[in-house]
Amino acid sequence: MASNTLDPKRAAAALPVSPAVSYRDDPDALSMHTTRGGYEYDDAPEFDDVPQLPSYDESVTAEGSSDDRAAPQPVDEYQIITAPKTNRNWGTKHTHSPHKAVGSETSIRMDERLLESKELYEYIENYLRMIPPRPMIRIQGWHWQKTKKRDKTETERIYDFNIVLNMQSLLPSSRDKGWVTAHTADNSDKVYRGSFRKTRAPGYRQDIEVGEEGTPDLREWCKRFAECKAALKIFRVERSVVGMNTDLIKEELEPLIRSTHYRGHIDITFPTADQNVDIYTPHWLNSARLSWVRWIFYLTFLWIFTWPVLFFMTKRWDVYNVQWSFSKIFTIDAEGRQEKRYAVMSERAWINRHADLVRSLVLDRFHGDGTDMPVNVDVDVEGSGRGARGQVPRTGNGSVDAAVGFIQGGVGAWNAFNGRAQREGWGADESGC
Repeated sequence: MASNTLDPKRAAAALPVSPAVSYRDDPDALSMHTTRGGYEYDDAPEFDDVPQLPSYDESVTAEGSSDDRAAPQPVDEYQIITAPKTNRNWGTKHTHSPHKAVGSETSIRMDERLLESKELYEYIENYLRMIPPRPMIRIQGWHWQKTKKRDKTETERIYDFNIVLNMQSLLPSSRDKGWVTAHTADNSDKVYRGSFRKTRAPGYRQDIEVGEEGTPDLREWCKRFAECKAALKIFRVERSVVGMNTDLIKEELEPLIRSTHYRGHIDITFPTADQNVDIYTPHWLNSARLSWVRWIFYLTFLWIFTWPVLFFMTKRWDVYNVQWSFSKIFTIDAEGRQEKRYAVMSERAWINRHADLVRSLVLDRFHGDGTDMPVNVDVDVEGSGRGARGQVPRTGNGSVDAAVGFIQGGVGAWNAFNGRAQREGWGADESGC
């Protein structure tokens, strides 16, 4: 029981790192104070877990055997380089807590082998097309608070909770026919085709095609990339998620969070890690622009001169996109009747399944990844008031603990009598902010 009195961050640091396990529900109540906190998971394999499927009444899912989903996933043979991050600018007000990374939207590969047409094609076809990106739900609660620093008062943004839930396990398998589609750019699409600017195919003018070539497939684009003699080249593969109703998820989650009497600001966003994969040529200029060397140019303002040079020298290709469908509309009979089906489960079924977990994480002011936590948890909004002020830790002395419990119970009864918890809530902006 002593673990319940530990600070969550210290408790998380004390936990050993273990390999990922299959997702399962814990029938017992869970104290969020003993769960893992901080998260850095840019390429972590533990988010490949698949949650228990809902009943047929909750959703109609994609057709696919369990053997297909249990099959081993292909392994990335190339080093993953994270794209440089940019700082968020909050204007004139300061941010007390750093904006935690949830994974990079763009990752980079830079290897001599990928300059060969065949190697590049096989890498895209056998790996990037098979492994989905990592869509996530990010739930943040924050408030403005005044703090005194030296001789001045500053207003800071204080994060009350910062929760990330990975949704990758709700995407279809690449073996589910019709649920994962690959698309190469049409001649009419204005995209990067080996230049520093977006263009349409040669010979294509407005809606009239004059001497237009056939639409190149992926193999042809890989060949053109390999044959280009430019020293600085980038070939991008986009992986996107379609069919997820993010507006519905927002509409359902916000009142769920408000039910904990939270009065602060709520931000619900949907970042996607590994959405773009860029293939760079292993040139020393590309290596420099991705390393600490770039900071020298930022601090000395040399980027004013180097950025235009790099922009015009770099040849880009952005002609291939793979889409994973969270849901799809199917025509089910000759009369044209349609039915919406889900790869794994619907948005509403997922929210109903995770409602208690989300509320408990909010009340515990959780900062981190809650994907692998059991969803069957006890939530006590009115009883302990832990979301607003936290519990008083036990001392181990029976008499002292009894006295503390008596006082705490009296305060809770007084607050309940006055309706203070329901009226004031917790997490509101400090007066004057």
